[in-house]
Amino acid sequence: MKKLVLVFSAFAISTGAFAQKAKIYTAKEYMNDGDMAKAVSVINEAVNSEATSRSGDAWFTRGEIYEKLGDKDSVAFEESKKSYLKVVEVDPKYDKGLINAKLGRLAEISFNKGVNAYNAGDFAGAEKNYGFVLSLYQLNDGKQFAGNDAFKKIAASAQRFEAYSAYNQKKDDRAIAMLEKVKANPDAREVYTYIALIDAYADKKDNAAVERTIAEAKAAYPKDEQINARELNYYANSDKADVFLKKLEESVQKDPDNAVLQFNLAVAYSNAANPRNAENQPVAKPANSKELEAKAETAYKMAIDAEPGNADYVYNLGALYFNNAADLTNRMNEITGTSEAENRKYDELKGLRTREFSKALPYFQKSYDLLNPKVGNMNQDQFNTYRGTLIALQTIYEDLGQKEKSTTIGAKIAEITK
Repeated sequence: MKKLVLVFSAFAISTGAFAQKAKIYTAKEYMNDGDMAKAVSVINEAVNSEATSRSGDAWFTRGEIYEKLGDKDSVAFEESKKSYLKVVEVDPKYDKGLINAKLGRLAEISFNKGVNAYNAGDFAGAEKNYGFVLSLYQLNDGKQFAGNDAFKKIAASAQRFEAYSAYNQKKDDRAIAMLEKVKANPDAREVYTYIALIDAYADKKDNAAVERTIAEAKAAYPKDEQINARELNYYANSDKADVFLKKLEESVQKDPDNAVLQFNLAVAYSNAANPRNAENQPVAKPANSKELEAKAETAYKMAIDAEPGNADYVYNLGALYFNNAADLTNRMNEITGTSEAENRKYDELKGLRTREFSKALPYFQKSYDLLNPKVGNMNQDQFNTYRGTLIALQTIYEDLGQKEKSTTIGAKIAEITK
């Protein structure tokens, strides 16, 4: 009698399992007939049943059902994603052709959502979608899509933009960790990877990491202008003026016809020749100040030759001579006596000042010619240069005894400062 009961129980269990498996096919039939409500109900019974909760077919079918609903329902789309991922979890040997096609479509949809979110400035949404794409590629320790070069490229882009999304949210620590991984991936890294990483480290004031990343960036992209600009900007704003100057000189040697680099080098030489303290007050000039000024003069002229229509370049060279004249004026004012020797020294300094003013004049005149036609349509930087040009011209014309020109310029100054 006991034997009969055992046989009957085994038969009952088998029948229950068969019934649950049958529900998978029933759910498919409802889906094919378009009765999605019944399809959802039946398939959820199947995946919640002990007999078929670990069935790859059950979860795959659930994924298909919710996928059909997911075109118009974001919640259903998420359920579809969960279901297809569950297939890989419960049945790692499930038909790769079938499941990878579904996962690949999910990756494509999520990647496009990431693109749209990123372009719209929704960096949190972008990070989530790109992160999902990357998680798909990493399934089964990367074995799920091993050898799939197309997905490998998509995953590399997803990894890159997931990191950029974190960076744009100012998640510095998280962004840095992600960007370092991107940098280590030759399929994912690009120039901007290094730029974002440099900026992220700079935000944290981790100068050692900034310098290390700059060096790595230059090794990877030795001719990239953005990397070179980041390097120069970093050293320009650090307390390593000597390093900055050296870096600029190296950049100019590689690209001598680059007007921007020549101009920056000229400014650096000029600043080194005429140092100022933290309160922006002049301090003692270095012993080689004349040599530095001569180098600045040459670099300014190279910048002007490369880009003659740039008023800033022309103005700054004029300012170099004008400031020399101002220094001579200060020395003249220090002479308070009226002895023959003092008068002779005063006249000597005045002659030197006039010579500096005469050297400056053509450059301020050129700056005026370039900017005057733009009066009324200038940005603030252009206006400041124009105003400085007028003040310099009035001072020079006064010194050279050209009263009529000085008066004309004075009227223009009054007009723009009303």
